[in-house]
Amino acid sequence: MKIDFHSHILPQIDDGSGSTEETVKILDLMAKDNVDIVAATPHFYCGQTSIDIFLENRNNALQRIKPYLKPEHPRIITGAEVLYNHALAGSEEIYKLCLEGTDFILLEMPYSRITDDMISDIERITGTTDVKVMIAHIERYLSFTSYKELSRLMSLDVLGQINADSLMTFRSRKNCLKLISDGYVHVLGTDFHRTERCHALLGDAEKVIQKKAGAAVMHRIEENGRKLLENLSTEEILL
Repeated sequence: MKIDFHSHILPQIDDGSGSTEETVKILDLMAKDNVDIVAATPHFYCGQTSIDIFLENRNNALQRIKPYLKPEHPRIITGAEVLYNHALAGSEEIYKLCLEGTDFILLEMPYSRITDDMISDIERITGTTDVKVMIAHIERYLSFTSYKELSRLMSLDVLGQINADSLMTFRSRKNCLKLISDGYVHVLGTDFHRTERCHALLGDAEKVIQKKAGAAVMHRIEENGRKLLENLSTEEILL
């Protein structure tokens, strides 16, 4: 099963798709790539809007595209790309931002050094709530923090997601392959925003992983996605 765990395909809700027409074009591309399920994960910034307003906006965007969906399109499940904020660690409503049908949130870290306070907050989320954490595009943070600091984060009870685009260039591919080798990458996403950006698709990423890391690794990533949607614990997924 091919699952895209990170996308911005809903129209006019964030910096992703700019229209219903663009959303349909993106879904057409994903259908040709044989994607089965795509998670619509618009940006959520807790300092800018409330969770309830965000959810209303997300639902409105989803309803606008429903009349234009085609049988061949991947099934859309809703979620959010939640920017880390200290306030989230004490939020009683953070569960509302989980990926549809699961207790997982897609958490985006700030583009800065990963600190002890960030580590403590994520430990608090995973240790004191039923919410489970998937870290978005983990390879990106290596431009802002050390591999050692990122390893501390990924050694927590969390899952890691990388972007298809990052496997397309030598430097970022090297980082991704090391993260895969070290066991920090569990699922994939396109982080698809706009058609004009010519994003890599999941099929592009899968070819690189199979060639460089092996078919068994790619199979394990696919299985991780299935287990995640079954809402298994991170421990069960990491077995």
